[in-house]
Amino acid sequence: MERAVSAANTDSRRYQAYAGFVTTPRYFDDSPQQFLQVAPAGTGVLQRVLHIPGYEWGLDERAGNFELLSEAAACLAQSHCQVIGQVGTNWVHCSGTTGPDEIEAFCRRLADETGVRFLMAGQCLVEALRAIGATTVTVANGYFRPDWSAGINRYLEAAGFEIMWAGDLIDQGLVADHDEKLAIEAATLWDYPDHLMTAAAVDAHRRAPDADAIVQTGAGFRMLQVAEAVEERTGTPVVASDIALYWAMLSELGLSAAPGHGSLLAMLGGQRPT
Repeated sequence: MERAVSAANTDSRRYQAYAGFVTTPRYFDDSPQQFLQVAPAGTGVLQRVLHIPGYEWGLDERAGNFELLSEAAACLAQSHCQVIGQVGTNWVHCSGTTGPDEIEAFCRRLADETGVRFLMAGQCLVEALRAIGATTVTVANGYFRPDWSAGINRYLEAAGFEIMWAGDLIDQGLVADHDEKLAIEAATLWDYPDHLMTAAAVDAHRRAPDADAIVQTGAGFRMLQVAEAVEERTGTPVVASDIALYWAMLSELGLSAAPGHGSLLAMLGGQRPT
């Protein structure tokens, strides 16, 4: 498959690169805005929100609507996006039967059908951990519900990583119960405050200080703005759902990332699309 970014080398186009995001219903997802914070000037984005009436966040709802990802990818590809990123970590395991091999095959199929690389956030965690050479991880599951945590943790293990510790905000004693999570989500529109994200990642490191990486698994934890501070406090790389997706998309586009957002994005060179 010819890389779609080859079309970007023309003076007649407004943007040097065009990126698309597939985002989750009932969530004000600022992934496109955050992506522009780390992408070079001259990068354009489009967003397509999946339409699932009555959506209540269940894994069964994601599994039942999985093929909407194909429709969204086709629409964004037809709109000249050169890479497409899917936001929402738990889509990679929502059926209960898909592992990294199946998701890689699904993403390849969409790329073959659309001519554009399709990246899923959950699989980007795997690819980013492999890129930094991690084999052991400590996992901050953040606001996840028990079935979400169990699913993504199984997915990471299926990819070959040893989980030395994993837990959510309740396990870590950072919130009292599920009702407190719901209150935070209602107040912030699923955009958890920086102090909780930082505390969760630092605590995950404290519980398994020898792990090669700190993994944060949910897009509602916007780790982009706190990752570098966490790494300075712990001395351990942070691989988070949002950061891993941006890293994979920028890598596909051959673009560098703005400094100050952690070691994973700092790995990107200063290339431009060719």
